[in-house]
Amino acid sequence: MRITHNMMYNSMSKNMNTILSDYMNYGIQMSTQKRVNNPSDDPTGTVHILNYRASININATYIDNSKEASAWLKSTDGALQQAQTVLTRITELAEQASSQTYSPENRMQIATELRQNFELLMNIANTEYNGTHIFSGHKTDSPAYTKKLGVMTESAEFNKAIFDVQGELPQTAMIRFPQDGEIGGANDLTYEYSKDGGKTWVTKTLAAGDTTLNLDGCLVNMALPEAVPPTNPPTAAPVQVTAYNPDAETSPSNGSMLYIRPSAHYIGDDNDFPPEVDVYGDSIGSADAQGIFKSDVQIKFPDDVSVGQDGTIEFQYSKDNGLTWETGKATTSAGSTSVRVVVPGGYVDVEAKNGVSIDAGSQFVVRPNRAEEQGYEIAPGDFVHITNDGKDIFGGLYQAKGSNHATPVEEPNIFETISDLIAYCETNNSDGCGQSVEDLRKMSEHLVTKLANIGGRSNRVEANLTVMQTHQLNQQERMSNIEDIDLPTLLNNIKKQQVTYQGVLQTSSMIMNLSLLNYI
Repeated sequence: MRITHNMMYNSMSKNMNTILSDYMNYGIQMSTQKRVNNPSDDPTGTVHILNYRASININATYIDNSKEASAWLKSTDGALQQAQTVLTRITELAEQASSQTYSPENRMQIATELRQNFELLMNIANTEYNGTHIFSGHKTDSPAYTKKLGVMTESAEFNKAIFDVQGELPQTAMIRFPQDGEIGGANDLTYEYSKDGGKTWVTKTLAAGDTTLNLDGCLVNMALPEAVPPTNPPTAAPVQVTAYNPDAETSPSNGSMLYIRPSAHYIGDDNDFPPEVDVYGDSIGSADAQGIFKSDVQIKFPDDVSVGQDGTIEFQYSKDNGLTWETGKATTSAGSTSVRVVVPGGYVDVEAKNGVSIDAGSQFVVRPNRAEEQGYEIAPGDFVHITNDGKDIFGGLYQAKGSNHATPVEEPNIFETISDLIAYCETNNSDGCGQSVEDLRKMSEHLVTKLANIGGRSNRVEANLTVMQTHQLNQQERMSNIEDIDLPTLLNNIKKQQVTYQGVLQTSSMIMNLSLLNYI
């Protein structure tokens, strides 16, 4: 076979290009510090690398969520620990105020410090983290509590009455009645009030049928309880009041007494049952929901519904704000004025406004109260709640959805207990202060329980964060074993490739310079 110069040139060019290509590939690996820069470098390894990258990105999200949840919960834990410290100090003051050796002036001095601690506790309940309020439930853009006046009474006749106080008072005011009578009754009623702890009294007259007690700068509005037995429509029953005994000491048990003192009004979100129902359509009289709903549920009737006859009707419901709809069936009964609609999580009793039928197109939305459902997913399927329903921790007054009046939250109620103690101190009631000591100890136990709950969630998040960070490091190490270069090996390969390329150049130069002229 005859080897021509052209054949030699092509062969040497091919060899040099191959060596240069490998040389350049090593150069790319050196600059990127990656062994796999293109899928063609290692097709199987590329698949593993992509899987590891996806896993690492997901883990990074869980790590960020865990860090944010941990910071939020630590802020909550710190706030409750501060509240516990304040409550301990208030208990100490209550113990002092309950001593029979203390004078009215001493108790007034204690009341001054109590009011400051009350304000401090309100500030703690309105604690913010990163611009959001941590005890307001879902309403994180607004404070959990506002200050207003409330009513304390130990008189049984006021048990069913609801009070709304407007105005301001620098000190607890007392209201008493010089004779038996009725608030909201057919006759005028005389009452007295004191703003200086019972030293001086002002006499006023409540007009017949009126339910607002005027304290000159402060109005005490009383919503009367319904008549018993209830009537249809409901009617309000006047409240019977008992006269005080002028020869006895002024105390909550001396006649019908009212104490107007500071209180905290919770304006955040709640976690109470039942859920709210928003009705759209003039033919629906009412819709009452029962159950545990994880999200809003929209329900509509595509056709006219006859609720007063035996049959089966269809309805549609959506759990994703109307993006998708599913069809359900409900049974109607002869003589009934409503129909029960069963949906995931519970049911809704829908009453026809006319007692007969509901028009096509009528809709309603079930909105569960989700004060404690805001949080983060910290691992696959592991969700931690970070928001809190402040009224279930601190108590105070709360106007429930659908109600026209704010009423005291059920026990345990830290704010109302402290408010009562302030009233007892400012009216020189040592027995009341003694009762407050026991109540405050119960409040402290309640707060410790809440602290334990927050601490448990915080520890869980911290443990999860450690696991996720360890897993992240393992994933990164495994990906690095496939993707990253081995620097000593790469440097050795580059050196070999350099020597090889130089040898090819020299050999090619020597061969290409040979011709018949060299032998003439």
